[in-house]
Amino acid sequence: MNINYEVRKHLIGFLNRVLDQSYTRNEWENFSFSIYQIDVLEKIRREVINTISKNLEPNGFKMKTMSKETRDSIQAIINELDRISIQPA
Repeated sequence: MNINYEVRKHLIGFLNRVLDQSYTRNEWENFSFSIYQIDVLEKIRREVINTISKNLEPNGFKMKTMSKETRDSIQAIINELDRISIQPA
């Protein structure tokens, strides 16, 4: 099993759930407290946390309605993740 591929796939899945706002509190907490061992994925994770954190509803884990700019930014990250090749650990 290529763990780096699996981590990237998991990140893409979470970002897709962010776009349609179907992620759960548990997914948000796991994502926000995790630390990826792959530098490029960790940088992306931090960027997404900052984006989501600035737009949270009062319940503390769901985003308010996303602006087109935020949605486009997250989609661009997904597109980049689809293109990059992560080497096996």
